[in-house]
Amino acid sequence: METTVLKALLKEGLEIANRIAVRSTQLPILSNVLLSVEKEKVQLSATDLQIGVVYRFLGTTRAGGAVVFPGHPLSALLSISSGEQVSLLSKDRRLSVTTGEHRATLQALDAEEFPIIPSPQESELLTEIDTATVCRALSQVVGMTGQSQARPEISGVLFTVMGKTASAAATDSFRLAERRFSLEKETGREQSFILPAKTVRELITILGERPGRAELYLSPAQVAFVYEAKENPSRLRIQIVSRLIEGESPRYQEVIPASHKTLVSLGKNEFLNHLRATGIFAGKAQEVRLLADPRKKAIEFFSENKEAGSHRSALRAEVEGDSVEVAFNWRFLMEGLVQMRGERVEFALNGEDGAALLRPSEQEGYLYVLMPIKA
Repeated sequence: METTVLKALLKEGLEIANRIAVRSTQLPILSNVLLSVEKEKVQLSATDLQIGVVYRFLGTTRAGGAVVFPGHPLSALLSISSGEQVSLLSKDRRLSVTTGEHRATLQALDAEEFPIIPSPQESELLTEIDTATVCRALSQVVGMTGQSQARPEISGVLFTVMGKTASAAATDSFRLAERRFSLEKETGREQSFILPAKTVRELITILGERPGRAELYLSPAQVAFVYEAKENPSRLRIQIVSRLIEGESPRYQEVIPASHKTLVSLGKNEFLNHLRATGIFAGKAQEVRLLADPRKKAIEFFSENKEAGSHRSALRAEVEGDSVEVAFNWRFLMEGLVQMRGERVEFALNGEDGAALLRPSEQEGYLYVLMPIKA
């Protein structure tokens, strides 16, 4: 195998592949990267058997072939080198690298031992999605996933498409976040699947800043996101394949409050500042108490810690309905609040025991449900 490639593309591909490659005592080959060359196509692949990534671009090839090598040393070398191109030559289980004034030789493994990363089939194409939109939606909910081995279905993000609408939702049984967004193309019947939280975070990191669209492929056991920069001369193509979480999808719509006893409208940043200040004096349970009073047209914040002391503050707000005092985990409340865009939010309360609903006033499609701390 012999090819010459742009250093910038090889470096980026290695950085992505190295994120997926993992150290394994049972399968040491998983800590390596597969380099495949066929005609002008150069491909870097990595997998941990749960998620796989394939990064493909164009190179100048003199001989095709494949080799498995440790990705981190080469990535570190490319970070130092000032050359714009990299020449790669594999022979006798060694990968020779030449870039700028540097020459290196990496120990290689047999490519046939590397696990196969399944490629999506054309018949499995579900829809196309805007990369920035879907990654933004996923980033707004992934922090609310649970970590329960007894309930694996809450350890991922439930992704649903139906018609021209898609949604991402996550819950840890104490709180719930949902983000809905529009699709340009009709998808037909409803399809739902649960993405592992790790897959979601990798999608956000790898695709979040890339303009354009990605194709979404779905089969019974796996999902694939395929991004291709069609207007780029390098014909960059990134494929992310992941296993799905098995289990029944959470019926989260049932816990979203359909009504409220008290509705508070207030500035988001002011709400955040008062929460953070009150949280300084919260106890081990991270409990803060909120009093929404329509007569005072304000929401009051209370916290107390036997070791640190106590805190009290008030914030002007529009309050409709009953006066209510309710306790929340302030960190949970803040984590939902920071995901919202716009200057104002609406906080719907249902007494000291009922689920609360938080949503941005100016942005449709995002909601956050949080259970109070019961007395």
